[in-house]
Amino acid sequence: MIILISILINLPFVVQIVFLLSGLTVSVYGVFLLVKMVIHPVEKVSITPPDEKMATPIKKKKGPSSTL
Repeated sequence: MIILISILINLPFVVQIVFLLSGLTVSVYGVFLLVKMVIHPVEKVSITPPDEKMATPIKKKKGPSSTL
């Protein structure tokens, strides 16, 4: 996409090659990260240890609210 825009606005050939190489680098890095996450998925870690039980908060009863 950047290459097409750079051709339309007549950027120098060297600048177009730099855009092409940087775009390819970003794409290859993105594929690398995707493959890395597929091969080694991140394990979900719970915040509290399993030994501790979650205490349910005591709910206070609300009194009737008056609407005027």
